[in-house]
Amino acid sequence: MSSSAGRLYRILSFDRAVQIFEKGELHFAHPSTWEDPYEVRLKHNQSHQLFGQCWCTKGVSDAMWRIYSPNHLGVRISTSTAVLRRQLASVAKERGYALRMEPVQYASQYKINKEFVALRDDLQRQFSASRAMDALFLKREAFDHESEYRVLLNVPEANRKMGREGLKIPINAHRLIDSVLLDPRAPDELVAAFTYYLQQKIGFKKRVARSVLYKSNEPYLVEGE
Repeated sequence: MSSSAGRLYRILSFDRAVQIFEKGELHFAHPSTWEDPYEVRLKHNQSHQLFGQCWCTKGVSDAMWRIYSPNHLGVRISTSTAVLRRQLASVAKERGYALRMEPVQYASQYKINKEFVALRDDLQRQFSASRAMDALFLKREAFDHESEYRVLLNVPEANRKMGREGLKIPINAHRLIDSVLLDPRAPDELVAAFTYYLQQKIGFKKRVARSVLYKSNEPYLVEGE
């Protein structure tokens, strides 16, 4: 998928989605806060300057709903790479951050280990921040259900405290987000309440609906003798 076009999705709790609208900002985390230890396997003197956010290129995924909405109360926000890039690029340029956006590449653990060795050797010969960021676009095949698309920022003024707290980037949520889908398993009364809140309290004018992933159409009947 091209880094300049395509659809992006994130499943998060309803309150986190509301915060994006109310505060007008996206949270970027340091990779050390992510669960996969391979995220911080490559260590260098600019490791603390890297912050990322993860999106998914797959719009319909049973696995993602089950992982990121375990209590059936999550929502899926969507945007496009082009819109996301436009909003982030202006902030990155203003603040002097390096922005990089592209799909994650999945490979066997053997190939990933070989690539990390090559990365280490390259960086020891001549350090390049861009080359160092390559490590965060590689993941083992065990995670390929995520169909991940990553957004990374290299923040020169970052310190260790920022690494623990993360980074807030201002955005216009109403322009960035073009639809909100509620968990397909959410109870009717919560769907109604969440929809009302998004449309009437937040003022979101675009699509709000419940995912139809688990909705069945009319059954196919086979007439017996």
